[in-house]
Amino acid sequence: MTTTPREALERPKLAISFSGGRTSAYMTQRLLREYSATHDMVVTFANTGLEHEKTLEFVNNCDKHMGFNTVWLEAVVDPQEGKGTRHKIVTFETAARNGEPFEEVIKKYGIPFSHFPTCTRELKENTMKSYLRSIGWNKGDYVSAIGIRVDEVDRVSERAKDFDFFYPLVKWKISKGDVKSFWAKQLFDLDLPEHLGNCITCWKKSDRKLFTIAKETPEAFDFMDRMEREYPHNGAGEGPRRFFRKYRSTQDILALAQKPFRPFVPGAFQLEMFDPELDTQSACGETCEIGADA
Repeated sequence: MTTTPREALERPKLAISFSGGRTSAYMTQRLLREYSATHDMVVTFANTGLEHEKTLEFVNNCDKHMGFNTVWLEAVVDPQEGKGTRHKIVTFETAARNGEPFEEVIKKYGIPFSHFPTCTRELKENTMKSYLRSIGWNKGDYVSAIGIRVDEVDRVSERAKDFDFFYPLVKWKISKGDVKSFWAKQLFDLDLPEHLGNCITCWKKSDRKLFTIAKETPEAFDFMDRMEREYPHNGAGEGPRRFFRKYRSTQDILALAQKPFRPFVPGAFQLEMFDPELDTQSACGETCEIGADA
């Protein structure tokens, strides 16, 4: 079949979802290095307003020192029913730091929890899709690269082909150890303990991590506590919404953290310490990636 000059010039499109973590950054730098000659690529980072400041600094450093040219995005929620989430472009300097995008999602859809993860859907997935549509990238035109490692293969969506998801780290057989080794050799790193990654007090984290954060910096839970007080009945369903597993409130987590427990120690966690009650977390409790709930 003969191709026209336009068709001959078109290249596959690859949307890189950069979560702001080490694994995702490893994936991004390698894709840019190995695929730039053959693909059109866009790197996006969706800021929820609840990421740790060091996460934002890390994304900024990746742009400065590795040339990611990340498009920083935040959700713009239309309060009207039937109107989807759009996006706005921000920068490191102007990015929300007090949960503003997250609060707008909660106002409309209610407090997210394990069976209703609207935070990932609205703050990340739909926000990124809105931006991609704005540059002419529509569904079916591109593949989304997602930073899930080979040691997290259970998180790979069974419908990856249906959603056009691509898991390069699984293809490359990259493990957590490989990622740590890479960053140990770089001029900068994500200077953040593991339990403080993602949204700091994310309900997807294990109880041990949440209790440790509550013990160290209880003020980190102020946003979630205020959301439960101000918007308990927003969204569908009966009864007040609560963030945490087992229908626990923020105050429940703070109270439980006052009881004796062995705190989470990054890099020193041993298998014999594992406690199903304290260490079970959602599939994306370590890194919050799009597609994990698909």
